[in-house]
Amino acid sequence: MRCPKCPGIMQMVTYGRKIAVHRCDRCGGLFCKPDVVLEMKREWMSEIVLDSGDAKLGKQYNKLDNISCPECAIPMDKCYDKNQVHIWYESCAQCEGMYLDAGEFSDLKYDTLMDRVRDFVKGRRPEG
Repeated sequence: MRCPKCPGIMQMVTYGRKIAVHRCDRCGGLFCKPDVVLEMKREWMSEIVLDSGDAKLGKQYNKLDNISCPECAIPMDKCYDKNQVHIWYESCAQCEGMYLDAGEFSDLKYDTLMDRVRDFVKGRRPEG
């Protein structure tokens, strides 16, 4: 499976028995289902093992948001996290897969005071 944001290949990475995600071998982006993200949030140290890409590179790729699902090849919806609105990601309406740029899952896992500042500065993702 090809990465929707760069020329990289999405490779299967596992953590424990329940968690399997696709991670780009170049940009470090993650593709998985919402229930897997919830499981990742519960698991200790999952962000270090799974979201190992460069967060600075992830911020650059976050600007590329008109992408197609790596599984279904249809355009993905532009979304933001309801609790941390500065976290912007893409979601597939057909397979429900989510694409998180490198560093986004690590940010999503922990809700801190600094995240409130980021929410204020960056704000919600524009519609469209």
